[in-house]
Amino acid sequence: MTTHKQMHKVIMLSQAYQMSSKGQAANLAKDPDNKLFWRFNMRRLTAEELRDSVLATTGRLNRKMGGPSVFIKLAPEVLATSSTKGGKWGNSPPEEQTRRSVYIKVKRSIVPPILQDFDLADTDGTCPVRFRSILPTQALAMMNSAFVNEEAVSFAERLRSEAPDDPRRQVGLALEIALARAATVRELDYGIEFVEVMMREHKLSSEDALNRFALLVLNLNEFFFVD
Repeated sequence: MTTHKQMHKVIMLSQAYQMSSKGQAANLAKDPDNKLFWRFNMRRLTAEELRDSVLATTGRLNRKMGGPSVFIKLAPEVLATSSTKGGKWGNSPPEEQTRRSVYIKVKRSIVPPILQDFDLADTDGTCPVRFRSILPTQALAMMNSAFVNEEAVSFAERLRSEAPDDPRRQVGLALEIALARAATVRELDYGIEFVEVMMREHKLSSEDALNRFALLVLNLNEFFFVD
């Protein structure tokens, strides 16, 4: 009898699973929808993976395992949607709020926006398969949400700590941490130019300019998708 773990191993060691998602002009012309599975389809991170990846990138992810659910900080507007007006939503210690998303308390009447915006499983019933959407509101959420902006500041603080007084190294380190690869020369030049424009044309301090760059990195397609 084959166990689940054995089946997972067979799938992950298969040629189909290990294919690259890189496109090829000839094959794209013949089969743009990849119906013949000549490459691996790119997939967007799930809601939990995305939140965990943001926290891991900033260096704030609490990897503690087990224990009760945790309550993360929610905006008053979100709590106001509950029938009890947020009266039953707890307040976990800050270090607990950065735990992996699997430990977040989820109520049917209150779902954290960072999870809901990215297709969290339906809380009203069983959910054998999740739908995966790509919507303009998701981009707005990543650019404007308090959570992502706060984590962008934490990310920038990490960059300043690990590469003090070296803007080019900070840019390279940001891309290396977030994308798990070295930055290209073009990307380094663009990152430095972005920071300089923020300072010169938008009158931001060097600290705020790096904060904005950190936010930009967390919004890159390459950060969102498994390639």
